Amino acid sequence: MKKHIKALIFSIFAFSGILITSSCSSDSKERDAAEATSALIEANEKIVAFGHVDAMNILNNSDYKNIPKVNIILGSVLGNWKKGLEIDKPIYYALEAPFSQNGTPESVYAIINIKNKDSLSSIISEMGYSLEKEGDISFHQEDDVTFGIREKLLIIISKPGDYDGKVKIKEAFTFTEGDLSEDKTQEIIEQKGDIVAGVDIARLFTTSNTSLENLPADKKDELTNLVEDAFVKTVVNFENGAINFESNNLFSDELKDKLFFKDKNGSTLVSQLGGGNPWMGVAVNLDLRKGEDFISSYLPDGKKDLISGLPTEVKFALLTLGENPLSKLFSGQAGFVLNGDPKSAMGMELEYSSFLGMGPKGEILQQLLKEQFGAFGIKNGDTYEVGELKVKLAKKGIYASSGKGNSGKINLPSYAKNFGEDSFSMFIAFEKMDVASLELEDEAKVIEILQYMTVNVNRDGTKVIVAAKNKNTNILKQIKDYYTKQIMDKIDGMGA
Repeated sequence: MKKHIKALIFSIFAFSGILITSSCSSDSKERDAAEATSALIEANEKIVAFGHVDAMNILNNSDYKNIPKVNIILGSVLGNWKKGLEIDKPIYYALEAPFSQNGTPESVYAIINIKNKDSLSSIISEMGYSLEKEGDISFHQEDDVTFGIREKLLIIISKPGDYDGKVKIKEAFTFTEGDLSEDKTQEIIEQKGDIVAGVDIARLFTTSNTSLENLPADKKDELTNLVEDAFVKTVVNFENGAINFESNNLFSDELKDKLFFKDKNGSTLVSQLGGGNPWMGVAVNLDLRKGEDFISSYLPDGKKDLISGLPTEVKFALLTLGENPLSKLFSGQAGFVLNGDPKSAMGMELEYSSFLGMGPKGEILQQLLKEQFGAFGIKNGDTYEVGELKVKLAKKGIYASSGKGNSGKINLPSYAKNFGEDSFSMFIAFEKMDVASLELEDEAKVIEILQYMTVNVNRDGTKVIVAAKNKNTNILKQIKDYYTKQIMDKIDGMGA
């Protein structure tokens, strides 16, 4: 009796396993774009960047329906594609490495949900494309672009050069049938946002065409362990009155500790930047010693690239300092603020103050500057004056300023109150600019609708805010309205 029960139990489990396996195999061809992208990333280890774009939300926020003439054409095209594709849902993408020197990926995948396969095929036929059939996949290749249709998915592949589109599209669909990604990859895929991007740092290193291959085995193993499961997640949202860009470093603390980040600096740097009412500022607080150690250990060509753009005198000074020359010459703190009238900064009198912190061997650079300024400047104590420019050489650092608006206490804009505290920070007060006086190209004049931009970078990530003066309307609509007005004004001018 026991033998019969055991046999029955075994049969039930075996039958269940068959059902589950066949169910998974069947369901894998019924996956939506999000799941298909997840499986594609898991199966294809050359994919280093991925994410999705909510194209229709972006278009709706721009109020495209109220663009004269364009709305008729675009509305008709979108209406047509809506019959075959679920364009109200995000479009998913994945980039395959290695990247060329101009930044072009080996391949780009776009994955979109199909609403009605027959309608989509009809639309494609009306566009003049003839679809070939390979099993249950319909596909077409046009130069470097191939698109394929199967059940609920449209996959588009862009790959430079000659390649077999049929082989590539079949491979892509096969990838979408495998295991789904987990953990951080899946977190990024499920992240909500107008634009979402993820970068797999480990894969980026292993697929890069750099001198990493020349690293000693022990250093290569160290780097592999450091970047294991390290990702950068970026989310961009277009909101009422602002663009919010937020990037998170999904790294281990061990990796963050080895990089150049040096946060929570309070007002130590800002206190070195004079006074006045600045309309722009840049501040840097870096742990140069850690940065140099990381580059020397894991990026063999990085050091050469780092100093290649420096003046010859500085390069020579660095050569005399042996190991970690940058942290010996500089402290890692530097910054400047622009004061006075922004109009004057664009070609006339410039009012600014700046600070460059010196390291323990900073006197080498100080001596070079003394020789330069001593030849044509007026010396007043430890300060040299050359016209409006004043340069003070002190043990702590080099102070440079010009103009009259640098005295007293610095008065930062409210949205830049944390300026100088992170590893990198910047602000620009567009609201203080007279755009008409700046003689900008027409496409750049859109800054006249903006109030400010702030950038903050620390060990946890990057945050950028671009704020408009009008806080009640989506910033995409404001940008669209601005350019629409410019175009219509030009058309009216031509008619006159």
